[in-house]
Amino acid sequence: MSNFAVILLAIASVCPIYAQEHPCTNAEAERAEMQADTSSTWDALYKSYKAYHHCDDGAIAEGYSESVTRMLARQWSTLPQLLPLAQEDAAFGAFVIRHVDATADLDNLKTIVRNAKMRCPSNSIALCTEVRKRAEVAIKELADLGIK
Repeated sequence: MSNFAVILLAIASVCPIYAQEHPCTNAEAERAEMQADTSSTWDALYKSYKAYHHCDDGAIAEGYSESVTRMLARQWSTLPQLLPLAQEDAAFGAFVIRHVDATADLDNLKTIVRNAKMRCPSNSIALCTEVRKRAEVAIKELADLGIK
């Protein structure tokens, strides 16, 4: 496992602790829910994450998963914009990886696997590997539910 992957996993295990210590207010939840599934750039997603990552649960989490997987599937060419954000803020990198999940559109997940295998920039191998693994797990989870 790469150092990048180890850091992402370590950060991902700490994020729920932060959310418990900083509860999401109703007003924050409303704003987060409006932004979660409409982010169309990595910078916009990062700004939303910075403001509302402690609200990352339920419908808000599903919205973030929608934005993450949509960008990874349909805007793969923007991956170079994600990489420095994920490297500079490992918790954000873990957030992105965590949101490649079975709540996402199956076609997007399949496209993510193809993108990660065939279109990965040479400086993003660790990120592509983690994204691909998460998408494959999500696809398997959906298949186990009878969704193919």
